[in-house]
Amino acid sequence: MTQSLNRNFLLASLATLGVGCATAINAPDFLGASFAFGGGLLGGASIANDRARRKDTQARQSERVTSTFSALYEVNRGVLDPVQLSFMANIPLEQAHGFLTNVAESTGGQKIPTKTNNGVLFAFPHSQNALDELSKNAENWAKAQNQQLQEQLEKQQKILQMMQLRQAAAQQQATVNKDPDPWTATGQPGL
Repeated sequence: MTQSLNRNFLLASLATLGVGCATAINAPDFLGASFAFGGGLLGGASIANDRARRKDTQARQSERVTSTFSALYEVNRGVLDPVQLSFMANIPLEQAHGFLTNVAESTGGQKIPTKTNNGVLFAFPHSQNALDELSKNAENWAKAQNQQLQEQLEKQQKILQMMQLRQAAAQQQATVNKDPDPWTATGQPGL
């Protein structure tokens, strides 16, 4: 693994060497102080390097956690498990749980205890869940409307059947009460 020479270390080393040489030539009695100064410079460069490395590590870790969270959010429709996030983002479980708790508090997510009470899931609002809910509501509304129309149709069919039965009964009654046709009647005295 090759690592490039840190600019801060290079500058601190050159400054220490320059101050040390100048002190050795001009005031050799203070050579120890100049090396102490150089040590301080190198220590400061080390601290700055460590801070930059930690900042870079945290930035990469934040990016990894954010992208993993986004992927799990879409795949699981807003329901996330801290254990899954911890494993996939390569972070400690406590850190994953803390991250999900913070996100839940800021976005209106909910903690859902598992059945075995040994963990918790986090449910976040998800557009697909909202679309599913809207689709289900629309489907239920359409069924209710269809049912009302079906009931009205059945009532109208019953009314129509009753009217047809009455009309048929009236026609039958009219044929029974009808005067017999004198031209076709039999058994009457003839002319």
